[in-house]
Amino acid sequence: MKKSLLLLGVIAALAIGAPAYSQYIFMDVNPGGDAANTSADILTSTSTSVDVYLDTNHDRSGAVKTCATNASQPLDIFSYDIVVTQTGSGSVTFNSWTNAASGFAQLNPLTVAGADAGVGYTAPTGGNLAPGRYKLGTFNVTVTGTPRLSFVGLSSNSSIPSFGTGFGTQCDASDFANTEVLGTDFFDGDGTSSGTPTESTTWGKIKQLYR
Repeated sequence: MKKSLLLLGVIAALAIGAPAYSQYIFMDVNPGGDAANTSADILTSTSTSVDVYLDTNHDRSGAVKTCATNASQPLDIFSYDIVVTQTGSGSVTFNSWTNAASGFAQLNPLTVAGADAGVGYTAPTGGNLAPGRYKLGTFNVTVTGTPRLSFVGLSSNSSIPSFGTGFGTQCDASDFANTEVLGTDFFDGDGTSSGTPTESTTWGKIKQLYR
């Protein structure tokens, strides 16, 4: 009984001290791109592109968020890195990446290593984009079978120059200076759908967001 009460106390303390996560990064499969992530975003042999969007100051529900470490600092964006991994039946061939962030230049080239692919871009000095929702770019792909793509928070794949998935910002952030990282500073990230219904649970969603 005492152990149970102690465990409940620890869980309550963690919940109280947990930060309010923000930001939302997601994929949208074309054709029929609606700039949103839904259960219809399934990769098939007809898929030729996967758009990636980032909302720097709203979460998945659309709630407005501010910098968790210093509310006076804007959640703007001056760079981004994306690492994705493929799972499931079939495969994705990454042919190229088309940047859509205004004024951004290549920092880390599109690199494919094993099941992972990564890319990174940065803005010129003073070229920060204001907080908001942006299309970062498009993976131009060839698909066989019905694979699934998901974001990787911090990558352990040393062959890919990009550190993982996140964006540079004036917000101090937490573990990495001025870099909001998926799985560290925010958890709202949706890849493509597997097309198989899954139970909607908190842990189920977390496991689908990043590895």
